[in-house]
Amino acid sequence: MALETCIAFLLADSYDTDDCLILKKNKFRKRRKTRMKQELQLNDNMQRGHGERHIFNTVLHSLSICEFKSHFLLTPTQTEELVRLLAPFKWSAIRQEGWTVWHGVLASLWALSTKESYQSVACRFHVTESLICDQLDEFCTLVTSNLANAIHWPQGEEAETSVDGFFSTVGLPDTLCVVGTGFIPIEKPTDVPDPEVYKDAGQSYFVKIMAFCNHRGRFTYVAAQHPRNWHNSRILLATEVGKALQEDPVALLHGKHIVGDSTFPLSEHFLTPFPDHGTLGQKKVCYNQKVHAALTVVQGSIHNLRSCFQRIECLQKHSICQTKTAIEACCILHSMFLETYNVPVDCMEDDVTQEPFHELPYGHSGSLGGISKRQDIAASLGRSTKKRKYMYK
Repeated sequence: MALETCIAFLLADSYDTDDCLILKKNKFRKRRKTRMKQELQLNDNMQRGHGERHIFNTVLHSLSICEFKSHFLLTPTQTEELVRLLAPFKWSAIRQEGWTVWHGVLASLWALSTKESYQSVACRFHVTESLICDQLDEFCTLVTSNLANAIHWPQGEEAETSVDGFFSTVGLPDTLCVVGTGFIPIEKPTDVPDPEVYKDAGQSYFVKIMAFCNHRGRFTYVAAQHPRNWHNSRILLATEVGKALQEDPVALLHGKHIVGDSTFPLSEHFLTPFPDHGTLGQKKVCYNQKVHAALTVVQGSIHNLRSCFQRIECLQKHSICQTKTAIEACCILHSMFLETYNVPVDCMEDDVTQEPFHELPYGHSGSLGGISKRQDIAASLGRSTKKRKYMYK
């Protein structure tokens, strides 16, 4: 599509769908052939890089930085970096309309940022609804296939920085990551043996996100394909992190630990709150408060993910695989460009339907190493013999 089409939809954000349809009929119908000829001529006469930079500069001059970010989630500089990273790869969907990578990235970011219908998004870009859907699927696949390293388990200096960050901000020592969960509504899946396991009591279908974050809210591992009804302890065992905790926790954590809520099993590598029956001592209460504060980091990131990438609440996919790819792509973009800082406590999203792990028929109160470690940390709270390091930047 021509450059003027892209600019027109940006400047016409205040129009509703009917306005867009009228605009399309009255203003663009007679000029479609001319625009296609201009696009072909542009591609023939300009190098690809120069043409895409021209598009970017025009869009940038049309919108302020705040306006640009409100439409596309990222700043112009971040968007330019994303285009640079994705440009070398083959884009099949954008060739249908003669789009450049810039068009594909901008359209996909717009679609991910809003809950408006695919038809409405297509109207804004003056293309077909099927192209918007195909473009979005391809964008998410390219992001997850080629930028997956944006979500990685902290090692070395990065791990030490996360440990220092949690100690400085919430006062929990040796904490490498925190884990939390969230729910994403889906259509009835057709690519799994038993779609009914994804149905909740209200007859709606959901997948559960299980996300691990460092001290700054950056995702370090995400699983987004399991049923909401599965208990957190079961999902953990099905993840790569859970398997590593079973097989070689030292190689994964190097003496550090993960923090989660009471739905997970307690061990020396995975700390949870003390069960509170109203008889906890002051230090155990203080420990639980610090665990709660640490968990707000990951819950805040999940909250921020769903607030920014509103499309994941209405993907309208009947495929767990496609849903998983879209969610992971959003998590990658979040970790690359939208890290969460100083998350408010009210972002907590506890699953009140899940029983604590120790109350399950197959549950237990924790390993001896975990019980001892949790007791030692609680007993140490309030000591001032060692000053905290302030590494939170």
